[in-house]
Amino acid sequence: MSALNGLEASRMASDQAYQDDGIGEVDALQLEKRYGEERAKRLREDGNNQYIDISLSDKFQHFQEDPWADTTAIKDARTMFPNNRCQMLILGAGWGGLLYAVRMVEAGIHSKDIRIIDTAGGFGGYPGLMCDIESYCYLPLLEETGYIPRHRYAQGEEIRKYADLVAEKWGVADSAVFQTRAQKLEWDEAAKEWQVELVQQRKGESPQTLKIRSQFVVTANGVLNWPKLPGFPGILDYKGEVFHTSRFNYGLTGGSPSDPCLTKLQNKRVAIIGTGATAVQVIPHLARWSKHLYVFQRTPAAVDRRDQRETDVEWFRKEVATSAGWQRERLRNFHQHFTIGKQPDINLVDDEWTHALGMVVIAGNSAGPKNMSELPAYMNSLQSIDTPRQNRIRARVEQIVEDPSIAKKLQAWYPTWCKRPCFHDEYLPAFNRDNVTLVDTDGKGPNHLTADSIVVGDQSYPVDIIIFATGFRAPFSGTPAEKANVTIIGRNGVSMTDEWARDGPSTLHGVLDHNFPNLFLSGPWQASISPNNLASDDLAKHAAYILAKAKDKAGGKPFAVTPTAAAVEDWGIQLLMHAAPMAAMAGCTPNYFNVEGEMDRVPPEAQMKLARSGIWGHGIEDFLGHLEKWRAEGGMQDIEVQL
Repeated sequence: MSALNGLEASRMASDQAYQDDGIGEVDALQLEKRYGEERAKRLREDGNNQYIDISLSDKFQHFQEDPWADTTAIKDARTMFPNNRCQMLILGAGWGGLLYAVRMVEAGIHSKDIRIIDTAGGFGGYPGLMCDIESYCYLPLLEETGYIPRHRYAQGEEIRKYADLVAEKWGVADSAVFQTRAQKLEWDEAAKEWQVELVQQRKGESPQTLKIRSQFVVTANGVLNWPKLPGFPGILDYKGEVFHTSRFNYGLTGGSPSDPCLTKLQNKRVAIIGTGATAVQVIPHLARWSKHLYVFQRTPAAVDRRDQRETDVEWFRKEVATSAGWQRERLRNFHQHFTIGKQPDINLVDDEWTHALGMVVIAGNSAGPKNMSELPAYMNSLQSIDTPRQNRIRARVEQIVEDPSIAKKLQAWYPTWCKRPCFHDEYLPAFNRDNVTLVDTDGKGPNHLTADSIVVGDQSYPVDIIIFATGFRAPFSGTPAEKANVTIIGRNGVSMTDEWARDGPSTLHGVLDHNFPNLFLSGPWQASISPNNLASDDLAKHAAYILAKAKDKAGGKPFAVTPTAAAVEDWGIQLLMHAAPMAAMAGCTPNYFNVEGEMDRVPPEAQMKLARSGIWGHGIEDFLGHLEKWRAEGGMQDIEVQL
């Protein structure tokens, strides 16, 4: 048998293994052609460089000014670091940082020895802010706190207040230092601690620099935290009011994070640029209050129903919080639906996420291909599973939006996994309003701004306020150093930015890198992801376990904890061996998952490093199973504790 015939036989056998009832061959080819055409419209040579990273641009720094900053409540950094020290410094005050603080307190670090820094000046949010993951899964520690979310999908203010409750319960409410960032971390081998250069920039004051030392550091800056702007010309020429949704300016619009009545927009022509997950939540409120709203769209969002409802407390106690461990079991059941294999017998959550099976491409899939030769058949199977869902969502647009020409422009032509799925019950009806105009740019985006208008092609749209809903720095680019906008120098003067660019990360389970002692990470590199907070919480638990064991071994002496060289090499090999399911992301329309198409341009010689550096390909539950087994077996043999 020739090599070619052998490959074809292998492909046919693989096709048979993944065969499933679905769309017919002609329909599949037509769909593939349409998806390809829409992708081609949006591919750009400049890829991720088409955007302006606000935090890295002097000219656009004013877009980062925090309208929610409560200057009276922001503590002076100098008073928060007695003797210029702390035992544990956590970079990031979101859920990731808070969960790390909780698990470290449980592991024996006193809350008064923890400091949590964040560039934010306080808590806020855009109108309509709401989690689109069921609250009973999304809000962590519900069993421990006894809290019952008010709605199936918690609103922004409730999430904020719940985070305050958690911080109070675990004693870290007074640990936060806002409008403060780490500028440089440098490892001191002799002292077994980190030298940290902090900068606090309080509103209306000159920046102050503070040098401290911390025995342990956690990077928990999140994956969507640095806002970006489109790089088209004229943004600074525009003379009207303008802001990014991450810094929603209620002083201009009226309302507040707890009151979405945007009364100051009643005589305003408002433009929102972008139709991603944030815009889907904001647009219904802008439509309700603006004199006229222009929605500038490059790529339509695929918007399924949300089915929001209030939580019936009696139902919650009888049907949700049924026994000890209920939240973890609910999360496990939620994740088990992301498979092309056998579905669980019961769907505890039963929302549209659990029916979006194509998201296995992002989440990982233990039932996916074991090697690259199985990938073509796997892709066929995924399309067969996903096409009915995407057809239904495209049909939903036609059922809700009354103008057929507008409905056609709002239909998403890409697979579920190519952009973050959206869920909303009021987004599409907004386009039936007389005061809402959809400006579809057919994949191109606006051309430029003038002093008073947005220009698309040969058409100008004069507006009074422009709101950029253009997202954040791509979550899977850079290193933890870039995620925090900090320089990290580890052992032997090794720069994390340079080391990871050259060789990729050298972590064990995504929480500790061999070259950076006492620095705990929060993924997603060499770890796993989940649309809720489970991945963050379990990585925090894992790190807390390692730290507690290392402290016991050190016997009260200063120490450095890192994984062994052999352990990180073995973990990298395991990641590589489990990577095949993640390759299904190739060929997607540009998005933040694929760094605006740049992932498809990675040369073959770098693809192995990328697979070794990436996400565990068999899904979050399989990943957590490995961590639990490692702890149960006393896996500290993979950890070095040096005194």
